[in-house]
Amino acid sequence: MRDILSGDGLNLMDTGIPGKGFENYSSVKIDGFSPSMKLVLNILENHGPLTQKEITKVTRLPTRTVRYALNRLKQEDILEEREYFQDARQCLYYIK
Repeated sequence: MRDILSGDGLNLMDTGIPGKGFENYSSVKIDGFSPSMKLVLNILENHGPLTQKEITKVTRLPTRTVRYALNRLKQEDILEEREYFQDARQCLYYIK
């Protein structure tokens, strides 16, 4: 897997500039997001397209929680998914 996945997970203190990352979204929309949705969004903003499996490993959230967060972010029209050519069973998730 990619560099961010080395070790037991990502040091969340190194995810970018503190307090940055959500400027592209209205504060009303972000306020309604669950903490897991905010975490997934932050990880994708700072580390680019990732698969659900990679997001699960980086965030250490349960698979079901990550899947729910991804589905809600897609419903909010923030995320898109595309084929992951290295493993056709998975998709890459990225921010529009």
